[in-house]
Amino acid sequence: MRCVFPLLVVLGGLLVGPGCPLDIQVREELDAGCSGDSCALPCAADRECPAGQRCNDFYEECEPGPRLTEPCSNNISCFGIARCEDGRCARRCSVQDCPLGYQCSPGPEFLCVETCEGLTPETLGRFCASSMECTRCGFCADSVGGKKCHQPCRSDAECPDARPGVCVLIPGSTLRVCQQ
Repeated sequence: MRCVFPLLVVLGGLLVGPGCPLDIQVREELDAGCSGDSCALPCAADRECPAGQRCNDFYEECEPGPRLTEPCSNNISCFGIARCEDGRCARRCSVQDCPLGYQCSPGPEFLCVETCEGLTPETLGRFCASSMECTRCGFCADSVGGKKCHQPCRSDAECPDARPGVCVLIPGSTLRVCQQ
C-alpha cells in the first residue's frame, strides 16, 4: 500500500499539472498586448503599422495617430517634435535626422517625407508649393514648368518604368527623383 500511494500522487501530478501552465500560455498568446479591440504591434517604422497608426519610436510599438505628412488637427495629434502645419504633421530636418522610413526633402523646405520603396506617390506629377501637398512617398521639387510632386529614387529600378537614366539628380541637391 505504501508504494501505491506515491505512484498515484505522481500520476495525478503528471495528468493534472501540465494542464494549468498550458492553459495560461494559450490565454497569454491570445491577448498579449491587446486591450479591447486594439493591440500594440511591435514596429521600427511607420510603414509597419496599420492605416491610422504610427510607430512610437520610444516604445517601438504602433499607436493611434497621424504619421508625418498625414492630416492633423493640432500639434498634440502629431508625434514627438512634429508640428501640425497647414493641416498636416510636419517635421523639419537636415540631411540625416528623419525617423526610420523617412528622408529629408530638398531645400529650402527640408521636411521629412516617407520613403516608400517601390510605391508611386498618389500625387505624382501634380503641381505643388510644398512636399506636404505630395502626400505619402513623394516630395515637391523644381521641374520643367514649375514645382511638381516627385517620387524619390536611388536607382532607375525604383522608378515606375525603370528605363535607363530615369532616376535623376535634383540640381543643387544630393537627392534623386524619377523623371516624369
